[in-house]
This record gives sequence, C-alpha cells and structure tokens, in this order.
Amino acid sequence: MRMKKRRKKLILLFCLCLALLGAGCGTGPTIKSHTITQIDGREIQVPVDPRRIAAVYGPAYEAMVVLGAEDRVVVCADVQFENFPWAKKIFKRIGKLPYLVNVHSSVSTESLLQYQPDLVFTFARPNELRQLETAKVAAVPGLTSQSLDDVKAQLMVYAQALGGDAVHAAQRYADYFDKKRAMVKAVTDAIPREERPRVYYAGVDLLTTYGKYSDICELIEDAGGIAVSGGLAAGNRTQINFEQLAAWNPDYIFVDHGGMNDRNTVEQVLKATYQTKRYQAIHAVANRQVYLSPSGVFYWDMGLQKILLLLYMAKILYPQEFASLNMAQEVQEFYRDFYHYDLTDEEAERILNRQDP
Repeated sequence: MRMKKRRKKLILLFCLCLALLGAGCGTGPTIKSHTITQIDGREIQVPVDPRRIAAVYGPAYEAMVVLGAEDRVVVCADVQFENFPWAKKIFKRIGKLPYLVNVHSSVSTESLLQYQPDLVFTFARPNELRQLETAKVAAVPGLTSQSLDDVKAQLMVYAQALGGDAVHAAQRYADYFDKKRAMVKAVTDAIPREERPRVYYAGVDLLTTYGKYSDICELIEDAGGIAVSGGLAAGNRTQINFEQLAAWNPDYIFVDHGGMNDRNTVEQVLKATYQTKRYQAIHAVANRQVYLSPSGVFYWDMGLQKILLLLYMAKILYPQEFASLNMAQEVQEFYRDFYHYDLTDEEAERILNRQDP
C-alpha cells in the first residue's frame, strides 16, 4: 500500500514539473500580453496588468492620474512638472518621482531602462521606439490628435493598455467630454458663419500656429469662431510669417505653450504683442482681444483639459450667450472628478488667471 501511495505522489510530482516547464519554468517568467490598437490604426503588444509604468510623453502623466494609475508610475519627465507648479501641488507623486530630462529633444533609452518599466508611454520617435523594442519593453507612442474625438480615443488607448478599472475611467471622461461639447455646440451651431469672429490660436510665440491637421481648428469652430489657419496644411505649432498673420487679420488671438523649451512665457508674448508697432493694425491687437489660455496642471491645448479650453473660448467669444457658464465652477468640477482634488474658489481663479498656487 505504501509503495502504491508513494508511486502516485511521484507521478503527481512529475506531472507538476512538466506543467511548470511547459509554462516557461527554467527560462524566466512568461509575461502575458495582449494587443491594443493606437488611434492611427497600428497594433501594439502590451503586457497584461502592467505594474511599472514610465510616463514620459508630455500628457501621459495627467492621463495616468485620470485613469487611476498614478501609483504605478516609476519615472516621469521633467517638463511634466517644471513648467506646471499646479501639477506638483495636485498630483500626489509627481514631485517625488525620478525623472528624465530633455525629453522633447530625445529620450535616453539607457536612462529609462534603469527604472525597469514594463510599459512606457513615450513619444512617437521611430529610433527610440526601435530601441525599446530591441530591449523587449512595451511602448505606446503618444500621437497628436487631429480631431477632438481623438482626445477621448487616445485616453481609451492608454486605458486599454492599463486594463481593469482604467477603461471605466476613460469612458467616464468621454461621457463628460461629449456632454460639455454638446452644451457649447447647442448654442454655437446656430450662429451663422457671417456673424462669427475670426480666431487665431498661437503656440510658443505669436507666429507659431495650428493648421488643419490639428484639432485646435475644430475646437475654434465648435466654440463659434472661424479658424483663420484652418486652410493651412500643417499640424501643431507650425511657423508662419507676419504677412500671413496680417492677411488673416483675426478678431481674437489666443496664446498657449509659452515658456516651452526656454522660450518666452505667454505673459512676455502678450506684452511684446501689444508693444510691437506692426501688430497694431491687426484687429485682435487693436481691440485688446488677445487672451492667454490657462494651463493648471498641463497645457490646455494638449492634454485632457482641452474640453475646458472649448468652454473658455466659447465664453470669451460669446459672453452674453454663455452668461450662465461659470468657468471657475467648471474648473473645480473637472479637478474634483478627474484629478481627485477639491480646488478652492481662489485656486480655481488663479488657474484661470495663469497664476501659480
């Protein structure tokens, strides 16, 4: 009897070893992966339930907070907090994490791999993506949205890469986005084109703008304006000359992205605009209708606060039609629901006025 029992135990042990070997025992743990599809259609293999995340691409850290994955971030980028004091105040960990430098120029793969990420949200630069592929580290490149719907779609791609509750968080953001956008368009869609103001959106400096391959032109149109750069065959932050701006002669100018890459701040851009003689003939300058886009934890024209930019612009272009729209309350609602932070009335006003905490 004892011999039979012993034989059964040996057979069970042998079967268990075979099963472990079949699962990869002896060659290191097998990481399960699945396929997600980026907004441009490319398919990307990512690990199931990634636990060590590198949020390197500019808007990626903000997305991790909204998706409930901030605690999984092991390294970020200097630009995500150096220009945004509100990020260090509102995001729980960003000021305590190690970070990579000069990411707008290039990301050092060697430095990045020191933090042993199993998933990297990074820039869409082919050489860097190839290096991560060679190192067998999954990477999701961030893409510039060409339509407002891409803002929601890109967040959902990130959510699908993270898995779990992140997908529900992304859908909640999408529902909010659609609700606020519909609220604005219910008013602006009824405004005839001949009654709409001409709007120019500047980034980095006054002669850098956004063309038809950017979602900013669509945002301007939704807010009730005419995007003067809508026929420009370009994407984000494209250089033009003064003659082009003068020919467009916008009624309103909005400025964002000041201070990027050690350039002038938006406040300096605004001051120079009003003081430069040749700009005085432009309607927006002559009528003191040049506005600075708020930023808060990140640029409003790049990250998930873009829906707030739509509300903000509509309120400026049509103050009477949107008299009941309280931007301070809208900012407070957004920060509470998506960043999990309760702004005071004063803090909300400071964000709207581009003031530090």
